[in-house]
Order: sequence, then C-alpha cells, then structure tokens
Amino acid sequence: MGKNYKLIAISSMVVSVIGIFCSFYTFYGIWKGASGFNTVPELVRFLFSFSVLNLNFTNKFDHLEIWNFVFYVLLLIGALQFIKTKGKETRLVGFVFSVIFLETIVLFAQSILHKTLVLKWENSTSLQIFYGFFGFIILGGVSYLSYRILKIIKSQKEIDIIKTEEKTTVTDTGKWQRFFHWMIDLAVMALIFVPVVTSWGYWLMESQILRTNESLAIFLQSRLSLYVIVFVFFFIYYPVSEIIFGSSPAKFLTESRVVNSKAEAANAPTIFLRTLCRNIPFDALSFFSKRGWHDSLSETYVVKEKRTGFKTNRLLWILPVLAIYLLLMYFGKSYYADYKASVERKETLSNQFSLLKSEIKNPNTSQFYVVQNVDYYGNIKNYGFKIEKIEGDDISIRRITGDHFSDSNYSQAKQLYEQQKDTAQIFIIKKQELVKIFPESMEELYRPIKTIDFFKSGIQYGIENVYDFDAPHLMAQISKDDNDYTNKKVTLYLHNIGKSGTITNIKNQNNKIKWNAKFPLKLKEVNAFPLIIPMENYDFTESNISTIEVLDSLNKKHSYIIKTSGLTNEIKEIK
Repeated sequence: MGKNYKLIAISSMVVSVIGIFCSFYTFYGIWKGASGFNTVPELVRFLFSFSVLNLNFTNKFDHLEIWNFVFYVLLLIGALQFIKTKGKETRLVGFVFSVIFLETIVLFAQSILHKTLVLKWENSTSLQIFYGFFGFIILGGVSYLSYRILKIIKSQKEIDIIKTEEKTTVTDTGKWQRFFHWMIDLAVMALIFVPVVTSWGYWLMESQILRTNESLAIFLQSRLSLYVIVFVFFFIYYPVSEIIFGSSPAKFLTESRVVNSKAEAANAPTIFLRTLCRNIPFDALSFFSKRGWHDSLSETYVVKEKRTGFKTNRLLWILPVLAIYLLLMYFGKSYYADYKASVERKETLSNQFSLLKSEIKNPNTSQFYVVQNVDYYGNIKNYGFKIEKIEGDDISIRRITGDHFSDSNYSQAKQLYEQQKDTAQIFIIKKQELVKIFPESMEELYRPIKTIDFFKSGIQYGIENVYDFDAPHLMAQISKDDNDYTNKKVTLYLHNIGKSGTITNIKNQNNKIKWNAKFPLKLKEVNAFPLIIPMENYDFTESNISTIEVLDSLNKKHSYIIKTSGLTNEIKEIK
C-alpha cells in the first residue's frame, strides 16, 4: 500500500485515540453530574471538534457517549490489527470509517439546518461563531478522510471468484451473514438517526411551528410520520454507502459487496430500486429463501470478497465483551448513584445519631426536643417540649403542640416555641428516664422501642430530634457573579437563624478552597444580613466538604459540616 498504508494506520490511530479520550472525558462529567461539564478547557473543547460521532439509542443524559466509545475502541482494535497484518486486515477499520462517513454527512446537513433555522447569530459570541465555522471545516475534513480511506480499502478488494474448467462462479454471501447485515445496519442506522430525530423533536416542541400549524402537529403525532422518517432514513443510509462504496457498514465487516447480474458495481438507479424494495414488509426475512426480494426485484447480488485477514467468526469474541460493557454503562450509573446516596445517608444518620446521643445524655435548659408518637390516639398534636428547669433528677418541660411535617426543622421548632412559651403547659419528667430512652442503634432511633409518656396523656413518645436554642444555627447560600466556570471564584453567604456566636475557623476536608476571611467572624443573633465570605479555588466538578468551627455565647464549641456541589449546599451540625 505504501503511502496509503501509512494514511490508514495513522488516521485510524489518531481518530480512535481522540475519540476515546473525549468519551472518557464525557464519562467523567456524567458520573460527576451535570456540573462536571461547567469547566471544559479550550484544548479539550478543540479535541471534541474532531470527535464527530454522535451515536445513541436514547435521549438520556446518562447514556451519552456509551456507543461512541464502542466504535472508537473498535477502530483502535482495527487499527492495531491493520498494522499487525501489514494492511491485510481492514474489516473493523472499514466498518467504523463507513459509520463515520455517514455520520459526517448527516451532521453536516443537520448543522446547516440548525444554523439556518434555529441559531440566532446576533446572540452568539465571537468564540461560538468561530467554533461554528471551525466545526464545518472539521466535518468536511473528516468526511473526506473517511471517503479516501474507504475507497483505498475497496480498491484493494477483489470479488471471490472460483474458476473451474467448466464455469466461473461468484461466491454469494451466506444467508446468516445476510441476516447479520440486516441487524447491524439497522442498529447503526438507529444510532445515527435517533439523536437527529430527538434534537429536532425538542426544537419543534420549543418553537412556535407546531402551535401555528395544527396539521403538522397531528401528522407528527401519528404512526405515519414514523414510517415516513424510516423511509427517508433508508434512502440516505443505503444509497450513500452502496452507490459510493458498494457496501453498507455491515458489509464491510463481512467483506461483502453489492453487484449486478454481470458481477459489476450496481449503478445508482439500481441501488435506489433495491432500497425501495427494502420497505416491503418482511423483506428482511425473504433472503432465507432462495433469493431475497430486494435482490431479485432489483437484479442485484450480495457477493463475498476475497478474504485477506482472519475468518469473520473470530470477530464474535467482541460480542460478550460488548454485552458486559453495555450492561455496566446502561445500569452502572444508577447503581453507583444509589450506592453513593446510601453511603452519604449512612454518614448523615451516623452524625445525627452521635449528635442526639450527646444532647440526650446531657440535658440542659437550652434544649428543645422534637418527639414522635408511638401509640398515638386522640387529637392532641404534641410537637415537642422545651426544657425550662433542672432541679436534681426533676426536669421541668414546657409542652409545645403543632403539626408535624415530613421532617422537623429548627425554624419550625423555634417559631412554635415563641408562639406558645407563655401559655404552654408544664410537666415534670425524671432525668434518669430521659437519659435511658436514648436508642442503642439508628434502627431504634427511627423505630422507637424506648419511650416515655412525657405529657401524662397515655401516649408514648420517642425522641426525633434535639435543637440547641442557645447555639447559632447556620444556613448557607453559594453565589457566582458570572457564567464563566473556569473562574473558580464564588461567594458564600452564611445566615444565622439562632443565637449569636463566633466562627473561629473553616477547615477543608477534601479540597483546596481558599477562604478570604479574617477569623474570628462574629455571628449576630438571628441576623438579617448574612456574613459574606469570598472563596477561591472552588472546584465545580467535585463535592467539596469543609468544617465550620463555632463558639456560642457561652464559649461552647459547635462544629458544622458544609457539603457543596456546584452551587448547591447542605450544612449540618456534627459532633
């Protein structure tokens, strides 16, 4: 092959490596969540321009890049086989580049329509305009490269002809391989065109076209529209590949090609007739008889080329590997998310359990207890109680009533107490009994076994939560002034809805955030204006965890853990 050999080998390696890198980068963003795409370096953005495949069966964000990765890996394997056999083994290279060629044509047409009908150029930045035109150039370049490689591959192939003294016979492609063609081509066609249909479907729903054109809306909702779309796709997929190269992507895998009755390349009208006949119902099964309908009606044949590499059935080892990969990618993300949520929930419950243990073992007059009934009857809505006085083993509590929501919170408890503290009824409970009801495990905490009739009403209650009314209670908000996520500067607004206190320090647990504040910072009681703390080196792609250390007005130490992801946060007190 000479120069052609180098062209195919180098192009296959470069395209596959760039595609695999871009797929891995996308996987990383998906598993980290949407925030993983907020900061994309310009070099990576540039490389993404060369990763032209956009294959998918679904419109789910979690499934992005699953199939692109498969095809780029196949191309890498094909490139290595091509180099190892010194240019003889070309099936995987031809297969993937035929898919890339069809994809570039579809993307080129889609891009023209999008930039003509959808894109509002006046709202585009100069960088967006640059990448728009640069994308056109790259698509054209990759399309030409694919075309050139496929033409070179086909020029090296000859039809498998068996000559004897009596006659010359052309080797037909077997029935099972024809069935394999149908399955693979159908899958590839769906992978190429489903993203196109999805993207234009979203655009139509967001535009005013369907609202102003009722007949079009009715048509698109009917089954007829699906038949029309499939019909159009057939007339793009098969004619483009079979007229130009004589083979569809699946035929590149089995080293087969379409010929006429003279064993010559079929012309365009013949291929269009052949494609039209493919739409006959059950045509795909017809070639299990003597000849398939789209073969016989168009007077075409699918014949074998002379094998230059290993046997086709050796490619079957890819199938079990592909099956395992697809299972992991389609279901792995959800299982991983469930596992991660489970671990985080256990950690949260463990922190809450430790906090409650410390509070209940050391009752004091700043505590408010939220209770949950175990053997409820009657209409008394006992929300909880506030400890008012401790004399020896006697604890005076003030009963607070109110509706329970899905989860209690500090603000709700404080509001109910302020409303009822002057009129609420007081009861006496024993300190030893209160301490003894602390559960031995988290399971007992949420399914109370040890209970007390706090309010002498015949109703048993367990402890749901404990709030310290003399301590600060923090809430946080993260804000960013611009949409440039490469700029890792954000602002933390820290609200205090509890008593006054002092922030002595903020420590990072898993990040390198720089807190631009001079400690200590004073927290006013129920402050209307938050503390404003600028932050640098903030990572939008990771979950950031930091500890806030606070002293209350009595110099009692409190620790809060703040977890942030993107611009969302969660803040809770820990022990």
